[in-house]
Amino acid sequence: MAVALRCLLLLPALLLCCGAGAPAADGGLDIYFIDVMGGASTLIVTPEKESILTDSGWAGFDDRDPKRIVHALKDVAGCDHLDHLITTHWHGDHFGGVAGVAKLVEIKRFWDHGLPEDNDPDLDFSDGPKPGTPLITAYRTLSEGKRKALRPGDRLPIRGLLETLVVASAGKVIGGPSAPTSQSKSNPNCAELPPEKSPGDRSDNSNSLAVRYRFGNFDFLDCGDLTWNHEAELVCPTNRIGSIDLFRVTKHGFDTSNNPVFLKTIAPTVAVMNNGPRKGGSPGTIHRLKEVPSIRDVFALHKNEATGPEDNADPKLTANRDPGGGEFIHVHVAPDGSKFTVRIGKDGPTRTYDSK
Repeated sequence: MAVALRCLLLLPALLLCCGAGAPAADGGLDIYFIDVMGGASTLIVTPEKESILTDSGWAGFDDRDPKRIVHALKDVAGCDHLDHLITTHWHGDHFGGVAGVAKLVEIKRFWDHGLPEDNDPDLDFSDGPKPGTPLITAYRTLSEGKRKALRPGDRLPIRGLLETLVVASAGKVIGGPSAPTSQSKSNPNCAELPPEKSPGDRSDNSNSLAVRYRFGNFDFLDCGDLTWNHEAELVCPTNRIGSIDLFRVTKHGFDTSNNPVFLKTIAPTVAVMNNGPRKGGSPGTIHRLKEVPSIRDVFALHKNEATGPEDNADPKLTANRDPGGGEFIHVHVAPDGSKFTVRIGKDGPTRTYDSK
């Protein structure tokens, strides 16, 4: 009786530590594609409960996006702080929510592709952070003494099995000994490489951080808003990143990214698109994804309200039927990385795939 009473008294503390809504602690990896209405925000939580958020959605809307992010972080994943915030580039749909997130949880480390004060001669900021604007002022204040600019070949200091590798940043792509695949063999897919789009593009999209995550046999690639030409550089004339299992569709599914040779070469099994009801999910990208031989399923956060059924993901694989959104897509990776399961929300049906 005394033992049972002690267990009952300890139960609230255990729930508080682990998170009452946390996924089963089987030693696997969890990835949450959070609906920020056409912005971007992806949360990774390791078996050690180390948390990595890539991008923070929009500012405003009564902190809608930060609240959705922190709900996934705390209520679903069971974490009480954010270990790492990666900002892929300086557009408001990707870093607008930083201050809102910081109001709700502690952020320990900040990673980005650089700020003007870093004095990188290869970087310009034609449409990047403007001096004195509230968003970038808040970011500088919050990240002071806790931030670092990443470059191709860099890795984040993550505990446990998860490995990270920056494959693109600040307009450059990985190469040489840092690349995860041999560059001595040419990529035959490059014979089909389409023409460049916007040659000489120096937008901050082109400066996006792109990171490959590896967990055992499982590989996940998140390229932010990396542009068509830089995607081509990653796989031509040689494939610099290998094949992957899970792909976050670049730039919300816009047609100015998602180069067909890039998609065919990285050969994902599953693609997840963080679009909005009237942003992203271009018909050209949807059809391109459906034509990639390796892709078994394309998930989307929203239906593109401006296009027809044939130009959208399967409704069964679309997280939000209501344009107001709010539902996330959850990926759970087995402890050894041998397989992964995709589910819409906490309680939706699951689909399971083998890792390569």
